[in-house]
Amino acid sequence: MPPSLDIFKIDPGGRVLWRGAVETFVAAKARIQKLALSSVSSPGEYLILDQDTGQRILVMLLGASPQNDPLKPPAGREG
Repeated sequence: MPPSLDIFKIDPGGRVLWRGAVETFVAAKARIQKLALSSVSSPGEYLILDQDTGQRILVMLLGASPQNDPLKPPAGREG
């Protein structure tokens, strides 16, 4: 099954840059987190586009760092 979720980075100038494709929403979130930590894409606005349904999901990551994982609960609040 080919990936149906495209991931885009929205740069500060409003340009939309394709950053890859994945098969699931969970994989899309993981990919965005990895991109946000890299020097290539960095934190900011990302768009997930489902090619099958046309659904669009905007994801905003600010100040992501290895010590401050935006998709993980704060210390002491895991469960």
